[in-house]
Amino acid sequence: MKKIGDRAIVIGSGMAGLLAARVLADFFSHVTIVERDKLPETPQTRRGVPQSIQPHILLAQGYRILESLFPNIGKELQAAGAIPIDWNRELYHFHIDKGGWNATLASPSPLVSVTCTRPLLEATLRQQVAKLENVSFQQQCRVVGLLGNASQNRVVGVSLYDFHRKTKEERNGELVVDASGRGSQLPHWLQQLGYQPPPTTVVDPLLGYATCRYRIPADKQPEGKVILIEHGPPNQKRLGYLALVEGEEWIATLGGYGRDYPPLDEKGFLEFAKSLPSPIFYEAIHEAQLTTPICAHRATANRLYRYEEVRLPVGLVAVGDAVCAPCPYYGQGMTMGGISSMVLQTWLQQEASKDSEQRFVSERFHKQLAKRYASPWSIATQQDSQFTTTQGAIAFDWFSWWLNQYINWVARQAHHDAQFHAYLMGVHQMVRSPVALFHPWVAFQAMRNRMKK
Repeated sequence: MKKIGDRAIVIGSGMAGLLAARVLADFFSHVTIVERDKLPETPQTRRGVPQSIQPHILLAQGYRILESLFPNIGKELQAAGAIPIDWNRELYHFHIDKGGWNATLASPSPLVSVTCTRPLLEATLRQQVAKLENVSFQQQCRVVGLLGNASQNRVVGVSLYDFHRKTKEERNGELVVDASGRGSQLPHWLQQLGYQPPPTTVVDPLLGYATCRYRIPADKQPEGKVILIEHGPPNQKRLGYLALVEGEEWIATLGGYGRDYPPLDEKGFLEFAKSLPSPIFYEAIHEAQLTTPICAHRATANRLYRYEEVRLPVGLVAVGDAVCAPCPYYGQGMTMGGISSMVLQTWLQQEASKDSEQRFVSERFHKQLAKRYASPWSIATQQDSQFTTTQGAIAFDWFSWWLNQYINWVARQAHHDAQFHAYLMGVHQMVRSPVALFHPWVAFQAMRNRMKK
């Protein structure tokens, strides 16, 4: 592929940054990933990703994106210990308002990915990116600002602080991609260049997690590879998530909305698990061997920067959680990072046809990205806004109320019909558009179920 630029810079080496670098490598002669941490050579938690011990879900759509960018990634992940999962057969989720446990398919389905810890997934992906000849990592360096041209209408690089050398330096690039996640400083950097920061929306459900890992005896292990005991707004604030991961261990997470936080001691953790509306979670872990400390995570607010609504300098874009960070419960984050990379790829293909002076106009990218992020953002924030304790909750008008009722009818019917559930799971796994919920067949099934009540 013909290169359309000399140098590109990616800020952050998380999932969104690694995938962005992979895409950029096809369009730029040199790609530099700037990372503030010293990156481990093996799967380990690191300071720059404090939530990495928490569960991370790679949805089927995210897995497909990984496979499109790295054709052997499935084999590499499984060789490293990741476990393949068919979401229509091996996910068991319980919802008290929908009638208990979901129906599952008996035969294989195409909705597959892997279950593993984030450090393993990230390390495997980082190894693949490191094999690209025109991609390099600049570790233990923190970006402290953007470099603009004389008129400040174009970003031409970044200013760095090197923790190891304790020096400041500059690195030039024709395109800068901010993939620094929830901790992004981009609004501040834009102000330094004289630009207005983007409008920001925050919807905070005050959700807190507690997570650890267990080694569960063979005769106590639950069916399936992922067990989800769902919350149910507005009254059922507690949830549990249990997933088989590498090393024959299970990652166990408890959560509570509205500051109903789970305890961090083992006795309290077990008591909280016992309070869930299904006993399966507690029965699986109460005699199991705890293999890690119990760690809290409470940075769970939904946050959206609306970059598509403001003027931006040329040569600067943001991806992943640096733009849209939905509440982690919905498991969309890593897949949305993958979607960012696909939007980036399409945008760069379009920019290739333009004159070099007219390339890398940021507004064109962010308008495309905003369209792809609209549905995941809406799903997360509307669900979280049903709790009376949520800060910044979205107001429900009559249409939103009706839409929410309709989706609940669809979900209840899907809970007991395996084929219908598989169809709906395609929406949850982001391989099918939410518009599919309004297919005449879906509406008929939902209304028929409603008429029975």
